[in-house]
Amino acid sequence: MFESLLEPDGVPLLPPAPPPFFADLGLDRLFAAVCESDPETASCFWAPARTAVAVAYRQGVYRDLDEDPDLVARLRTFCATMADMRASDRHAATLPLRPERESWALHAVRRYLEAITDLRSAIAEHRPSAKGLRALGDHLDALTASAAFGALAHDATDIATQLDEIEYCLHVKGSDVRVSRYRDEPDFGAEVAAVFDRFRVEAPARPTPEPPPRPGLDGVEAAVLDRVTALFPDTFRALARFRERHDRYADPVIVRVDVEIRCYLASLDFVGRMRTTGLPWSMPSVDDGACTRASGLYDAAMAMGLTASGGTVVGNDVGLGEDERVLVVTGPNHAGKTCLARAFGQLHYLASLGLPVPATAAEVGVADAFFTRFERRESADDHRSRLEEDISEMRGILSAATGSSVVVMNETFTSTSLSDGIRLGTAVVQRLVEIGARCVYVTFVDEIAGTGAGVVSLAAEPGADPTDRTYRLRRRAPSGLAHADSLARRHRLDYAALRERVGS
Repeated sequence: MFESLLEPDGVPLLPPAPPPFFADLGLDRLFAAVCESDPETASCFWAPARTAVAVAYRQGVYRDLDEDPDLVARLRTFCATMADMRASDRHAATLPLRPERESWALHAVRRYLEAITDLRSAIAEHRPSAKGLRALGDHLDALTASAAFGALAHDATDIATQLDEIEYCLHVKGSDVRVSRYRDEPDFGAEVAAVFDRFRVEAPARPTPEPPPRPGLDGVEAAVLDRVTALFPDTFRALARFRERHDRYADPVIVRVDVEIRCYLASLDFVGRMRTTGLPWSMPSVDDGACTRASGLYDAAMAMGLTASGGTVVGNDVGLGEDERVLVVTGPNHAGKTCLARAFGQLHYLASLGLPVPATAAEVGVADAFFTRFERRESADDHRSRLEEDISEMRGILSAATGSSVVVMNETFTSTSLSDGIRLGTAVVQRLVEIGARCVYVTFVDEIAGTGAGVVSLAAEPGADPTDRTYRLRRRAPSGLAHADSLARRHRLDYAALRERVGS
């Protein structure tokens, strides 16, 4: 039985808030941009898939939409119609006049029926290959064939016809407005149109869009409605019965699918905008193993601001082989280490959502959980020392992580001595290797990169001038150099320059 475009079996559990690691990995900024025009879709991005089968299910939907712009256009129409339905329902719940509320309720139902019919036609005509979209098509077939849907469509058409048949006359004399039944009185509107017809200028025929209905009536309109309701009590009683009979008309699966489709559309739009800047996005190969390989991987959250300011984004190749679990990243300040750590987390998280990733190509295993430990600002409410906080947080991570988890650590244990930092960092890395979790550990402590089996050293690549940053990281042993002398000379802060300046 079909229930969702995000899960092949059952309904996804959408958390009430984003995961706590979003800020560390830059995912808060990334999804704020994705959901900027439709914040209601945000919760869909908080629920990653936990199996390769579920990821493939989502990837299939995304691929079909990415390859069929006509289907995307039809789905946008469906979502727009559903948005109008929701707005009409809100009017039906809040407007003061009962007949107007009930008219908006009817309008909501008719828009819902239109949305269902159009969506069913779109899927039938485009014949998507994705399992999720095909299952949605089957669900729509069953829904439209059901007795309840047929009764809803019949009753909506019947009461709409009755309302369309209402005809009445307005008699306006000064401030006096009277309403009466229409009894074949002459149509003054036609007479006025005939008078002005001779001034008509022939022009190419253009369809005149009907103005959209607006909620709320002014005093005169409300008074007219009150008189019309009194003139045609049977019709308005039928309208009231229609609303009572079909108060809960919307299929909950379709309501959920509407949000999910908008989630896919928001993702398509965001990736499309990023690609127009020349940045690569690719659909990763995903399985239930622990392998991680990516070419040209970059920090998408950082790239958003960098491309906007005309900067250049540098991608890096990362990989963990079958027996490798921890990437230890070393190098001088501003060498791209933290960006790579965030990109590593983004790679696995976006892949688990069934979405493209910021890389030219990628192969990853599905993660069952994500853990981050980034340096925090000290808080007056937390009376622990920074070292105590690091140890406490890492103990929790090591207790919860599994062989399918992803751990991202950035400059942990920097608040203690070098010898203690080496000892603590090495112990944590060794434990992560034993657990089998995939991890990136950014550190200035080069010794941790030589922990042993299962650990890969990734070091910043220097440029021709050691003070320049290439933002490229390579598989190699740490250099152990911070190039402090070169950096001091570049900024005229070396010994000779300082003596010259002090002497002058």
